[in-house]
Amino acid sequence: MTKYSFELKLKVVQDYDNGVGGCDYLAKKYHVTNEAIVRRWVKAYKELGAVGIQRKRQNTVYSTQFKLNAVNLYLTSEKSYRELAHELGMNNPPLLTRWVSNYRKKGEFAFSNVQGRPRKESELLERFCCKV
Repeated sequence: MTKYSFELKLKVVQDYDNGVGGCDYLAKKYHVTNEAIVRRWVKAYKELGAVGIQRKRQNTVYSTQFKLNAVNLYLTSEKSYRELAHELGMNNPPLLTRWVSNYRKKGEFAFSNVQGRPRKESELLERFCCKV
């Protein structure tokens, strides 16, 4: 995936707002892969301002409780993924989609997975033997 600078994104969004051209025209003018990317920038800028088009240097880590609350909010409201993500301050609606999908498959255990490499049997035996 190609990374675009904040300045380029801002210029494209400003050109769009000023009526210089549509998403397709601006994608070609600024050598952006396709117009869907420009459309996403415009929408993110309108919803979240400049923060919406800034590239994060680090992924946001959401707590299990936050995920459960977000999923429950989606399931009990009539809001779209995009509307709810915007309301929760998330700039990645597909992430919310994935959470809901996982919740429907696994229930409340969908978010309790332990990340990282599984321990080797020898490490587990060593820990168990030392505790006894």
